[in-house]
Amino acid sequence: MASARLLQGRAPIPRRSTRGRSQMETATLLSVLRDRNVRVWVEGDRLKCSAPAGALDAELRATLADRKQELLAWLRQAETPKSGPADSLPIEREDGTSALLPTVSREVPLPIIPAQRERMSRFAKELRSCGYDLASCAERLEVLPRLGVNFWQRMRMSWTPRKSDPIDNLITLFIDGQQVSADVIAKQISSFFVDVALEMRLAEKNGDLLQSNFCLFPCYGKYLVTDQAEKNTAINQVMWLWGESFMLGGFVKRIPRRRAIDLGTGSGVHAILASDHSATVVGADVSPRAIAFSNFNAALNEKSNIDFVTSDLFDSIDGTCDLLVCNPPYAPDTAAKASDNFWSGGIEGTELLRRVVEALPTRLDADGTAYINALFPNPPGTKIRDHFDAWLEGNLAEWDVLDHTWPVPGYQDLFSEQPFQGDMSAWRFGVVSMRRSRTGRGWWKEVAGSGLFFREDGSCSVIADHDAYGSPAGISPNNS
Repeated sequence: MASARLLQGRAPIPRRSTRGRSQMETATLLSVLRDRNVRVWVEGDRLKCSAPAGALDAELRATLADRKQELLAWLRQAETPKSGPADSLPIEREDGTSALLPTVSREVPLPIIPAQRERMSRFAKELRSCGYDLASCAERLEVLPRLGVNFWQRMRMSWTPRKSDPIDNLITLFIDGQQVSADVIAKQISSFFVDVALEMRLAEKNGDLLQSNFCLFPCYGKYLVTDQAEKNTAINQVMWLWGESFMLGGFVKRIPRRRAIDLGTGSGVHAILASDHSATVVGADVSPRAIAFSNFNAALNEKSNIDFVTSDLFDSIDGTCDLLVCNPPYAPDTAAKASDNFWSGGIEGTELLRRVVEALPTRLDADGTAYINALFPNPPGTKIRDHFDAWLEGNLAEWDVLDHTWPVPGYQDLFSEQPFQGDMSAWRFGVVSMRRSRTGRGWWKEVAGSGLFFREDGSCSVIADHDAYGSPAGISPNNS
């Protein structure tokens, strides 16, 4: 399980390249401003700015002056009412507020696996044949710093779908939840594709139009169906693929494995990715709805070596693994218990994270690696490693740790009824990967840096690879 949050870190300032890329670079610049907690807005003909001390260095001030007219045009466009209910950018307004996800309450039936599985396989093949993949979506929707292809409407740059382009129509239907012409999809892809989408409940007909109650994401060569990007109080939602899904999926070192376990599997995305290089995979989630989606997605991707089980973390899973992947619910929420939904990590946000780390000594094989993607809501004056050492009963020195996290002092919880209110200065977000020390003298290496994690084609440029660091010389030992 994962959730959609606005995450703030320290990103580099984008450089101008060609004229054709300027629109993307403006979106990237706005992301940099958000990263540094800098608010910008339009007041008359002036660009107004509010920033914490030290956020506006000389380079960023010069960039703002150079890009003033572009920023003014962009912000004015963002303030213009759109036809759809979810077309605004999450740029902070003058009053300091930002657009949040819509809240609805409606039952959504589960997707259906067809009796003839070959129809499902052909449906996926037609998705690939028409070019509905991560690279094509990245080209249309652009790429944000750190968090990959920006599928979520409230974060992406403004764009107008081209009705002549099947990729744009699929994004409109399966990502944005807007209606498209059934005849157009049939002509651009096939009438078979439309029929199977209806058969699997991925779409329904409203006159001559198609409407979907689900999202359908391309992800590193796979296709994942999830609930829509909204807060639906009538169901225990299966989380859509947010940037962290692509980050964790890209960070895992894809080498042959005996057994992989994906905790909090949600849509099954990380279990399905692991199935390509693991003999067997177990995907676990406490939500029966998540297990239903996971089994559907495994069938859609023709995977037969995954066992999805209803389990509270490891509780219903026997044995060990040499690959552990986990993206647990992690928002500090005083109104919901940990794992009641896809976002709540309990009152402190770390209840599930703590249980996962505590289980590593007995559940991870000696040659295994664990990849954990989470929010780390550290109390002021503490660090991630402090908590990991306590959860490992003072034995952190037995582990080699890569810390791909970055500070998120401006974290926004978009779901909790009672979000955390307090000092978030030490909070971090990202991936922590761990393996047992090969030398008996463990180390902790912070490697997030300030660069981008993704290329312009949507592929991840980073692998959390302990072996890439060779000798731990120069790396902070865990017992220091």
